[in-house]
Amino acid sequence: MLTLLFAIAGGAAAGNLYWTQPLLGFIGEDLGVGTAAAGWLVTATQLGYALGILLVVPLGDVLDRRKLVPAVLGAAVVALTASALAPNFGVLLAANALIGLTTVSGQLLTPLAGDLADDATRGRVIGTVASGMLTGILLSRTISGLVADLAGWRAIFAAAAIAAAVFAIILSRRIPTMPAKASIAYPSLIASVFLAVRRERAVRWTLALAATGFAAFTMFWTSLTFLLSWPQASHHQHLQTVHAGTFEQ
Repeated sequence: MLTLLFAIAGGAAAGNLYWTQPLLGFIGEDLGVGTAAAGWLVTATQLGYALGILLVVPLGDVLDRRKLVPAVLGAAVVALTASALAPNFGVLLAANALIGLTTVSGQLLTPLAGDLADDATRGRVIGTVASGMLTGILLSRTISGLVADLAGWRAIFAAAAIAAAVFAIILSRRIPTMPAKASIAYPSLIASVFLAVRRERAVRWTLALAATGFAAFTMFWTSLTFLLSWPQASHHQHLQTVHAGTFEQ
C-alpha cells in the first residue's frame, strides 16, 4: 500500500508541471496577454523545476524525508494557491516558477521507495513509483482541460493545491522513520552534484539525452496547445491562405 501511495502522490506532484500547458489560450485571453507571453508560463515552470532538482532534491540525502517531503508539498500548496488567485500575469508567472521549484516530491519519493524496499522487490517498487509519475504527466493535460472547461482555468490550481495538502498530511503519517543520515554542509552537498557530473561520463550522457528529450517533449505540447486552441473557422481560413499562397507561387 505504501508503494501505491508513493506512486499516486508522485503522479499528482508531476502533474503540477503540466496543468498550465493546455490552458495557455484561456489564460492569455483572461489576463490580456499574447501567445508569446503566455508561453513563458511553461518556461518559468520548467526553469523552476530544474532549480528544484538541483537545489532541493539533494536534501533528501541528508534530511529526514518524513519531514522533507511534506514540507515540499506544503510549499507546493502555497505556489498552487498563488496561481489560482493570481490577479495578473506577472504574479501568475512568478507563482508558476515556484510551482516548478516545489514540484520535486516525486523525485524524493522514488529513491525513498527504493530505500524502503528489500533487494528482491526494489526494482519493481521503483518502477511502480516511476510509472505513477509518468501516468500523472500523461493525464495532467486531459484533466486540466476538462476542469478548465467546467470551472475555469483557476479551478485546476485550486484542486491541485487541495490534493497536495492532503498528500502532505497523509505522507507525514505514513512515511516511516529512517536512520539518521550523515551531516553534510549544504554548499558541499550541492558541489557533490557537479563533482559527480564531472567524474562520471555516463552521468553526462544521461543528462544530455534527458534534456534533449524533455525539451522536444515540452516544445511539441506547448506549440500544439495554441494550434488546437484556434477556432475551427480561423484554422480553416489559415489553411486556405497557406494553400492559396502555394498556388500563387
